[in-house]
Amino acid sequence: MRGHPLVPTIGRTLALLVGYVGLVVWLTWPLAASAWSSMPMTRSQCLYDMYYSAWALAHDTHALVSSTTHFADGMTYHPAPNTLFYGPGAFGALPLFAPAFLLTGNPGFAINVTFVMGLALTGMAVHWVVWRWTGSDLAGIVGSTTVVFNQWLVWDFVPTAPHWAPLYGFPLIAYVAATRLHTLRSALWLVPLVVLQCLVDLVYVAPAVLGPLGVLAGFLLLRRRTRGPAVRLIVVLGLSVLVLLPVYRGYLVVTASNTALATQTKWRVTEAALPTVLPDHLLHGRWPFVITPVAMALVPLGAVARAWRRRSGATPPVAGGWAQGALWMLAGGVLAMNPLVLIAGRRIATPIDYGWRWVPALHAIRVPSRLGVAGLVGLGILSGVAFGEIVALLRSSLRRQRETLVIATGLAAGVVGLVYHAYVGNYQAGFLESKVMPTQYRVRPTPTVPGIFVPILASSRAPVLELPVGVDLVDPGAHALAMFHAISHQHPILNGYSSYWPAGFPERMREAAQLPSRAALDHLVQTTGLGLVWVHTQRLALKDRIAWAYPPAAARDHSGLTLVAREGPELLFEVTPPTAPRAAGD
Repeated sequence: MRGHPLVPTIGRTLALLVGYVGLVVWLTWPLAASAWSSMPMTRSQCLYDMYYSAWALAHDTHALVSSTTHFADGMTYHPAPNTLFYGPGAFGALPLFAPAFLLTGNPGFAINVTFVMGLALTGMAVHWVVWRWTGSDLAGIVGSTTVVFNQWLVWDFVPTAPHWAPLYGFPLIAYVAATRLHTLRSALWLVPLVVLQCLVDLVYVAPAVLGPLGVLAGFLLLRRRTRGPAVRLIVVLGLSVLVLLPVYRGYLVVTASNTALATQTKWRVTEAALPTVLPDHLLHGRWPFVITPVAMALVPLGAVARAWRRRSGATPPVAGGWAQGALWMLAGGVLAMNPLVLIAGRRIATPIDYGWRWVPALHAIRVPSRLGVAGLVGLGILSGVAFGEIVALLRSSLRRQRETLVIATGLAAGVVGLVYHAYVGNYQAGFLESKVMPTQYRVRPTPTVPGIFVPILASSRAPVLELPVGVDLVDPGAHALAMFHAISHQHPILNGYSSYWPAGFPERMREAAQLPSRAALDHLVQTTGLGLVWVHTQRLALKDRIAWAYPPAAARDHSGLTLVAREGPELLFEVTPPTAPRAAGD
């Protein structure tokens, strides 16, 4: 296994893993201290997208280990079928989530493990790839911290939906694409890497993987001596897409059964409809592709060091790191732009605009900036390789190895310090602006099912409805919370939240909002088999809170709802048939 591209020594692997786990734990403290009972809460989207990630991964896990769980039917939006494919399947994060969830049964803890380990393994992968190209662990540290010390990644993208955390495939794919295309057998190692990384998210991550690889194949085709590697890379891409087709088929089935799917969503106004403002898009702390002054200085300095060594007759490190870093950085930067860009007040259509016109499926990409994660990884590789050139120049210029090590370590510490300063200083701010990041990572208690509800919920598998559903009936927070609860009780639920909703869902929620109306209840029971209603009275308007908490005796007998459990403001009702009217004289 010595020559295998992805097998470092066990000791090095463990040392890197412990180091990067510790780094991410420090960046997100106190999340690790309360990982069993808390979850990240860095943005308002965590109140729904994070719960969705946990639900999707828990459902995938149950489906893999249980013969009774139908994979495509997520038990949300009941009774609609194929509900898993109305949003991200999150399959690529299962290697991190599933073991923790199966061992503990705690979805909040498992999603925290996915979050921390995903970021740690991503930093570790960048480090290892840069080290393989430069021979310098210091260069690996510089490259990895350029990625990990990115406030968009740590405070926005990943905590919003932690199934995006496993990004470690990006640097490994870049390395294998640069070093293993000389034979078809070695090139095929790319297929599992590409597939697993794409499965993290087929809308936002897959294009960020396949796009740069497609560009690389195009460049290789231009030169006669590289057409062989180009053909092998095209074969790899074709096989990867072929493996992904069964998953894409689930989304095609949903699209075919919903002729107006594009309108069946809460997110009709998207970031993609707005122009990308340049250069702010590349320099703002809220975007993924943040070019800090450190990287802007380090890359040209590394290029100068490389040219100096070549001029002096020394053999510089291989060029693969430079080429791959630049490719992924530039391709990721382009992919992160919206169809229109705004430069000095002038709107300019990009090539992506034509794709949006010709390929309707691209409209599913509502936030194109997320595709910039490829550019972020490319910038990390480029920064690390550039620092590796500087270290190599020091080695060739200084006679004493210890002196070289001391100076290189000092330079690395300075670079990492400056990158970290940019990380904490550009928190959701523009280039060279100062807005200090909060001193502690923001967390929120993990939702739980009231203990008194547990035995009642365990006694049947009747469909459940959680109320309220929001003023607009499709409140993401309300429905995603119901989905998170469903991980524990495993009932089909009428609630649902995802990228799109199935036809008929708003109409069912309109009836749900009319409860405890008997007419609405009867129709819901007839069409969905509704058996239990869970009411969060603290989120109701005062008049509705009184109506649910203290129903009159007559309503208690004839509404078809019987209060079976109460814990504070949480009420659980069972759907029961109305009491038959008594005959006269009884």
